[in-house]
Amino acid sequence: MASAEKIPVLRISDYNTTGLTGSESLTSEESPLSRLTRGKGGSQDDERGGSFGIGSAVGPMASDLCTVIYISIAEDTGESVMGAYTRLATHTLDGESYRAEGHFTRLTREDDFEYVRPAPTIGPFSPRTEPGTDIYVLGYRMADRDPELERVRDAMIDNFMAAIFQGKLIVEGCAPGNDWTLDSSTLRGFTTGRPEAHAFYEALMDPEPAEKEIPHVGKVRLFVNIDDRLEKKLHTITMRTPLMKIDTFRHNSISAKYAAVLICDSHEGNKYLRQLEPPQHHIWDPARDPKYGSSVINQLKKFTREALKERIVTDVGDEVTIDGLSRFLPTEAPIAATRGAPAIPSSEPGTEATDVESATVQGGGGEQHPHVNAPAKKVRVKVQRPATGDGTEDTSRGKETGGAGKRRTKDVGLPGKGAAGDGASRIEGKDLSFRSWSTPAAGGSDAVTTLAVRARQDESGDIQLVGLGPGGDPEPSYVLPISRAVLHEGGKTRDITVSENTLKDVHLKGGQLTRIDVHMPAGERYRLGVA
Repeated sequence: MASAEKIPVLRISDYNTTGLTGSESLTSEESPLSRLTRGKGGSQDDERGGSFGIGSAVGPMASDLCTVIYISIAEDTGESVMGAYTRLATHTLDGESYRAEGHFTRLTREDDFEYVRPAPTIGPFSPRTEPGTDIYVLGYRMADRDPELERVRDAMIDNFMAAIFQGKLIVEGCAPGNDWTLDSSTLRGFTTGRPEAHAFYEALMDPEPAEKEIPHVGKVRLFVNIDDRLEKKLHTITMRTPLMKIDTFRHNSISAKYAAVLICDSHEGNKYLRQLEPPQHHIWDPARDPKYGSSVINQLKKFTREALKERIVTDVGDEVTIDGLSRFLPTEAPIAATRGAPAIPSSEPGTEATDVESATVQGGGGEQHPHVNAPAKKVRVKVQRPATGDGTEDTSRGKETGGAGKRRTKDVGLPGKGAAGDGASRIEGKDLSFRSWSTPAAGGSDAVTTLAVRARQDESGDIQLVGLGPGGDPEPSYVLPISRAVLHEGGKTRDITVSENTLKDVHLKGGQLTRIDVHMPAGERYRLGVA
């Protein structure tokens, strides 16, 4: 590598920073300039990262020449300075072991370190002109495998997404044939093709994060994205003030698929949690504070678990287990025991979706979504037998079903002529993922059925609900006794106009879960689908 005419070089430059202040002299070993260029790279400032110097060791490790060059302009002097560091392999010479470590300094000063001022230009790179620091990695090892710096970009997203999302960090990549900018406006686009990263991006979009004050760390916030389209649970990533990913909290008692972000950005919390981190900054280790560590971490995990459970009940609903129901069901699965077309959307590409809602999620165009196993409740089952008779005695009428709704026959009225008028288009069931469940209503005057609706793309128009009869078959002629419909959006609610079974003028954002509460007379519960 050293004998080659050209070598790949990666330059990392920071801006809006102070630069490396202080002197490189042996008497100034605690200055930022000395600590990075000839020390372990740790930071004295208790509010900054770099406390162990692990980050400064990455440069030589990423270099095939094990060499990095530093050029910095300090804000207090405005003068550029260049230092360099080489860490080669340990070797034996004349029976003694030597560590091959080198620093770029003027040899005329044998009694001290003295760097070059002003800094020279390095290769084809533009010279530094404002406060901050450039790090040059000579013989960058990933140059061939990541020529457009896309893996670097993905690593920045995975570890600093919240900082980018909040506009506190902008990353610009300059590679041959591909310049890119990663900021709050482009972050969504760069995560779209990476499902796991995009799930955490959606979590940061949470308009109502859960909050709590916890001793020793102050206020913490939990941002949640529950999405049954995920392949698996992504758990909760944690971070403090620098908004860098630190730990991952895993809760096996949560069965829903979700991605969540726990942020503690208070001054006291940042200072305390930093003390619990090992050199890798990859976990909050309670053993690092024998007095309070276990209590603080347990409270953080408890808050996260309880907030997740509360959110799942709100967004997904409860799974109801009916004791003894299996005694009254067929021994074969419904699909296997039924003749004719299946009651779920076909998995064949290009086929039309049906109007049948499967009690979990209805998809269209062959897309199927699994049921989210939310926290279970149990109810007792009771069988009511219909009225029967043999023709020799009077029979009593069985209990009415269907509640306060009314039935109407099809094709009623007289034929006539008309023209299309003003009105919204209809959003069809095949364009939606849909789930419904019953929820308690305040005051008990109404029964509330909550709808969780997700459109594949932005949709505006009317949604026509349909009641589902025995076996999940839709009954389009049945008019639901809907008294009110309320849409939840961005932490606010608004009433939707209702006409018989139709929710009027609904606006859905593509990929976003929308909650709608449908009110009906107390005591009446329906399984609903979208026509």
